[in-house]
Amino acid sequence: MNNTTGQNTAARLARTFSVSEFMDFGERYGIDYRFPQLSQQLDFPHASPVLQGKVEEMTLPCGMCVTHSDVQVLQPYETTSRHSTPLYMLVVLEGCVTLTLNGQQHVVRSGMAFSSRLSEHQTMSARHPADCKLRTLSLGLYPDGAWRTGLLESLMFEWERCQTPTLIWQVPGFLLSGLQYAQQSTLSNVSRQLMLEGLILQLFGHGLSVCQVESSRRQAASGEQQRLEIVRRLLEQTPENDYTLSELAQRAAMSPSSLRSKFRAAYGCSVFDYLRDCRLERARGYLLEGYSVQQAAWMSGYQHATNFSTAFRRRYGFSPGDILKPC
Repeated sequence: MNNTTGQNTAARLARTFSVSEFMDFGERYGIDYRFPQLSQQLDFPHASPVLQGKVEEMTLPCGMCVTHSDVQVLQPYETTSRHSTPLYMLVVLEGCVTLTLNGQQHVVRSGMAFSSRLSEHQTMSARHPADCKLRTLSLGLYPDGAWRTGLLESLMFEWERCQTPTLIWQVPGFLLSGLQYAQQSTLSNVSRQLMLEGLILQLFGHGLSVCQVESSRRQAASGEQQRLEIVRRLLEQTPENDYTLSELAQRAAMSPSSLRSKFRAAYGCSVFDYLRDCRLERARGYLLEGYSVQQAAWMSGYQHATNFSTAFRRRYGFSPGDILKPC
């Protein structure tokens, strides 16, 4: 379930992991491995060492699959995950991991967590340079796992409601300290599993709260964009009307200063520059239909034909009188 490697049973003693062991692990967990430097050689050295350190795998009673890695990378390698999981999380305790998900790169540094959904349409790849120290915790739920009853099922329901598929966030210090304490070799397997299960549930609880805050922020931004669009469409559809900034701001449920700055940020021009362009485009259509300059100006919201002609020439590079009715 991770982008490092591991064994079927817990391996708490430091050892060296070879290319062939990586390949075996990849077949079991749906991970493709690439070794850029080794693949250039004619005789592919399956016995070549890739990692040195400790890798431990376990499945907790709650249904969470956990892989803890404390390793030194000896040979640079790249991975692509082909497995599916409704929720994957990588916690970096030491070092730095660069992940790529659907073409977007994510850098997960020490003390941070990465969470996402993985599937055949949401594949993840990672790069691990040589001579780097990594301590990571990979967490994943299998689609048909035992977690479908109980607290984790509720977690998944809330997580999916957030509609925030990928997130990087800072892990609280008390959880990082707890995770580091739970890795001590002096603890029994039962003690470690109990500690890890409690800490991981807290980890997912904190991650869910971060996800919900991010979801609320996006929804607020989406609602704000919708209100700006109401103003934009109003100006586009009825540019001949007289508008004040206060009136438009009231329609957008914003202060006039907020509307001024947010409209420019969203559409690249001021409110009244956009209104002017809408009026000129409307007038241009009237001129092409055969209306006079005075009529086109008045029907588009201009009170004076002179002001209209000046704005029209500045906008299009020729006077409104130069437009002829098409045949």
